[in-house]
Amino acid sequence: MKVLYIASSTGMAEGATKSLIAMISQVHTLGVELEVICPDENGITHWLKERDIKTHVVHFRHKRLPFTRTFSDKLKWLPRLIHDSWINFRAQPSVTDIAKTFSPDIIHENTSVIDLGYRASKAIGVPDVIHIREYGDLDFKMKLPGRKKRLTDKNVFTISITKDIKRHLCQDSNPNATQIYDGILQVSDIRFNECKEKWFLYAGRIERAKGIDNLLNSYVQYACRVDSAYPLYVCGGCNNPAYLEKMKAFVAENGLESKVVWMGERSDIADFMYRTAATIIPSRFEALGRVMPEAMANGSLCVAKYTGGTKEQLDNGLKFTGKPIAIGYEDNEQLTQALVNITDAAERGNAFEQGSEYRNMIDRSQRAVEDFFSEQSFGHKIIDFYTKILNQHKQSR
Repeated sequence: MKVLYIASSTGMAEGATKSLIAMISQVHTLGVELEVICPDENGITHWLKERDIKTHVVHFRHKRLPFTRTFSDKLKWLPRLIHDSWINFRAQPSVTDIAKTFSPDIIHENTSVIDLGYRASKAIGVPDVIHIREYGDLDFKMKLPGRKKRLTDKNVFTISITKDIKRHLCQDSNPNATQIYDGILQVSDIRFNECKEKWFLYAGRIERAKGIDNLLNSYVQYACRVDSAYPLYVCGGCNNPAYLEKMKAFVAENGLESKVVWMGERSDIADFMYRTAATIIPSRFEALGRVMPEAMANGSLCVAKYTGGTKEQLDNGLKFTGKPIAIGYEDNEQLTQALVNITDAAERGNAFEQGSEYRNMIDRSQRAVEDFFSEQSFGHKIIDFYTKILNQHKQSR
């Protein structure tokens, strides 16, 4: 079996890239011959070349309309649209030529915000797999022209990373659609640290969609309610320097510069999860949310907003274990109170000892992530779907 993958971006800290790495690693082990197209020379491109996986670099852009968040965005809307459309127009022949030369059985696009693989699959007559990792509208306020049409094309097969994304994009009635949770961890990665350190962790991009502003608001209220607030470590990159400065200014206005530690993007985030008293997941509307299962695998207590893909994970865990696998919250006040409760329990010295409420919750969470998010299970489910696609494709000829 031969598969041509198209990466929508290359950042190694991005969830889509991490999932692509897990997928490639597993299917390659299971005998798939593969090549990958990347949009630039960074991140995963180096990772692939280091492993002697044939990689092509073709510069392209996402298939979306430019944002109109600011007055400047509105002024630049048409030039940006023309610029991105021109880049994709120039990229398409290269992608199609690569597909013709490699002659894959399947083309697999790693997100639903690109369409170059879809067009190439049409040109060479093979099935196209679109991996739907984002709502688009609910999480990132994206307008994705043509996506609805692509998702219903008889030549297209879709993989939704959550049940709710599948429902939201009307894939429940699509016979070419399936739902597969991402492979996020190796079973051997699951661990627990009994010596938790007295600080909280946020791990994710610094942007409004991830809810960092709401977390900081709750943290300010938390700091007013406890005698000695645990520091908040903020780990993650930011593509909008102005937004980062706004968040830092808010922290400074409330006199908490010494308590909120801006760590930037980290390659050792798993160790932070292993050590922290709790990992906070405040996303406004997460698609899947890799952070929570990653944190759970590293033995972290999770405090997560009960929405989107995060809600689905919490509900799955509750159904699987019979009890909550994390502290869910719906508003800032509930988040504030959760931080206060964790601090009080930790100061009493019994927050994470064997048999405690939080320790039992962590144990349940680790059983759940092993069942739902192991890379090994992920790889086999992808191969099974590929096999179904190829059998169907042969019968339709």
